[in-house]
Amino acid sequence: MEKQQYESDLTRKEKWQKQWETIRKLKGGERLEYLWQYYKSVLIILAAVILVIYTAVVMISNAMRDTLLTVVIVDSELSSDEAAEELEEGILDIIGTGGKHDYVETVLTATSSDTGESVMKLRVALSTAGEADVAVCSEEVYEEYAAQGAFADLEDVLGDAYDSCAACMTDGQIDLTKCPDGFLDQYVGYSPAYLCVLSHSENTETAARLIEGIVSGQQ
Repeated sequence: MEKQQYESDLTRKEKWQKQWETIRKLKGGERLEYLWQYYKSVLIILAAVILVIYTAVVMISNAMRDTLLTVVIVDSELSSDEAAEELEEGILDIIGTGGKHDYVETVLTATSSDTGESVMKLRVALSTAGEADVAVCSEEVYEEYAAQGAFADLEDVLGDAYDSCAACMTDGQIDLTKCPDGFLDQYVGYSPAYLCVLSHSENTETAARLIEGIVSGQQ
């Protein structure tokens, strides 16, 4: 009499062969259901490993970034990821050091719309709690936050370059509508369009390079 062979008696190779034969006999949804039933733990573990690796790569990449400037455009006409990338590239063309990890943080979602959440986000973005170095905004936003001391004096920021930039200014701040046409034009639909340096910025020298590049038509 042939001895009955239990699955526990099978070698690993024999178990794989048996499962493969079972899978081959199944069709469509049955095959997917079988695979999920028997391999879901493996898939979950694999997904977790991939997530951990991805998170580690992102963290390492962020740690290696050299953030040269953080730029906020209030009420931007464009807000897609592609638009943010184009803005970063345009700014890097002016202020980039050529370093492999040069990075410009761009924020295109700040809005002056009169809702509680929007007002709070804008206040944070333009306050000392935020990380913005440069903000582009309308006259209304400028007047509100200038009264609160949010913006730096461009004479201090630009130094000797202040006079050469004066023709592109309104109320002592850079007005993009007076500057040579450039990549920033597509982001603003208001006039005047103030480009201001935040008073708490620690990157004023880099901000000055950006302003000089825009005024000279480098953008």
